Amino acid sequence: MIEPEMMDRWFLKPTPFLDVRAPVEFETGTLPGAVNLPILTDEERRLVGTCYRNEGSDAAVRLGHELVSGPVKEERIRGWVEFLKQSPETRIFCWRGGMRSSIAIQWIREAGQPAEKIEGGYKALRRHLLSRINEIASTQEFILIAGKTGSGKTEFLRTGTHPPRIDLEALARHRGSSFGRSGPQPPQTGFENHLAVELIRNRGSRAILLEDESVMIGALTLPRVLVSAMKTAPVAVLECPLEERIERITREYVSERLMESDAPAVLFELEASLLRISKKLGGALTHSIQNKMREGFQSSDLTSPHSHAPWISDLLEHYYDPFYERAIARAAPRVLVRGSRNELAEKLGLS
Repeated sequence: MIEPEMMDRWFLKPTPFLDVRAPVEFETGTLPGAVNLPILTDEERRLVGTCYRNEGSDAAVRLGHELVSGPVKEERIRGWVEFLKQSPETRIFCWRGGMRSSIAIQWIREAGQPAEKIEGGYKALRRHLLSRINEIASTQEFILIAGKTGSGKTEFLRTGTHPPRIDLEALARHRGSSFGRSGPQPPQTGFENHLAVELIRNRGSRAILLEDESVMIGALTLPRVLVSAMKTAPVAVLECPLEERIERITREYVSERLMESDAPAVLFELEASLLRISKKLGGALTHSIQNKMREGFQSSDLTSPHSHAPWISDLLEHYYDPFYERAIARAAPRVLVRGSRNELAEKLGLS
């Protein structure tokens, strides 16, 4: 059995990982930085699994060797060897550290390349990472960065390196609001694994900065133990003028998206986001905001905050700001400081 401290050291370095599971397994969650060079493709894995269920283990092993033989086998070994030559510290794993990684190790060594596998495989590492989340989140001190939507909390969090901070939105690949989708999110297990590694790397710090988040970031759920810790953590409130907030929201939700898509596609995405919160806004307000949104996209200057200020202001006034005010009122006893970026940076000792 691998010692927990050894597993921690792999993530502190960080150590390269080679995941030889099938792509479908890799996509459901793997380790941070792991590369997938499978011993069996998804279809080959399906065929071997069917054979195992119908004919037993020996027949399944024979079929696996038949499917991965000749040029196919040589190509896969070549890929592993090339990877290991570039990253000699690599650790190889499959699901439980069993047959697939053992066979891969054997073939790699027969090709003259040293290789090491992880005993217990991904399952053992996953169990370790979950235990670290529970342990560290329940004992570590955190400070939450709060503030109204558009105040620049994420920018503030990403400035400097001290005190240490964990960017939950970056790990979740989501900006944390109905309008904050930023592409496909990782699987829940992958998100948790990345979070665990960040906690391991920053454990023992006087405090770790986190953006104040709800339980859900997009479709992903924060671990319960971390949510509990955040509910009692001290809070630093970032204050920002309304004009600056509108400018930032225009840049993030309009200008940056126009760099990747045309105006009709961006408008369609924003309208879809608006409809997701329409029950809370009510029909009349939703219709009004939608009309203002469309007018903004008919402007001659699509990226100007002035073109989008009417609908953004309505969203802030009627949806985001009331939600924030209720949340910060509940957190009032825990507020350490309120102020501008510079005032918070000075109070928290950011560098």
